[in-house]
Amino acid sequence: MTERSSDLIKDVLVDSELAKNIVPNKFKHTSKQGRARRQKLLMAAKKLSETRDIQDISLADVCEKAGIPRASAYHFFPNVESIFLALRFLSYIETFKALEKIEVHDFKRWEDYLAQVIRQSGQVFNNDVTKNKLMYGANAPEFQDHDYDERIDINMVGMIVGKLSDYYDMSSFEDIDDLFLIAYGIIHSIFALSFKQFDEITAEMCEETIKASVAYLRCYLPEHLPRR
Repeated sequence: MTERSSDLIKDVLVDSELAKNIVPNKFKHTSKQGRARRQKLLMAAKKLSETRDIQDISLADVCEKAGIPRASAYHFFPNVESIFLALRFLSYIETFKALEKIEVHDFKRWEDYLAQVIRQSGQVFNNDVTKNKLMYGANAPEFQDHDYDERIDINMVGMIVGKLSDYYDMSSFEDIDDLFLIAYGIIHSIFALSFKQFDEITAEMCEETIKASVAYLRCYLPEHLPRR
């Protein structure tokens, strides 16, 4: 996680919907010292997860790594699962921001744009082993709100479809969001298979992901969409 994430950590854990689920009092300990301790816990958990399975990391391990007493840690997180849920949400934010920078007008076809989104996603995950473990690892933490993952997926797909719709006239295609949501599920499934087999999103599996998702969408979309 980069240093730039410090502000994101504050926003996510104090003001976001996620905070309502994982922090006992979302307005508690918002002082500079409190935010610093919270970030130490997050960074400690992330560091530990780089060399250990997430399910083998306890709150005591994280507190020891962060140099924060366990009694103090409870002010910020009720358990170690909450820490990893926070990291998972931060991973989503960072991935979203990375993919949001990709512009449709830089590519000749919509499928070339989608291919770059997929390749960039694979690179983002491979650059941070914790991201891969939190998203695709065995026994990765799950949100108590079972709709939360779905809302995250819808938000990501909405960004992708929105960029395409701004550049191409897609008004004649019904249920375009649903089509891309299914394609997004295909992408996730192959990424998960790649991580299960190789502990990373390999270049070969990334290309297979592109083939599968584009092939599905080409059942409904032409190779060349009309420009706006």
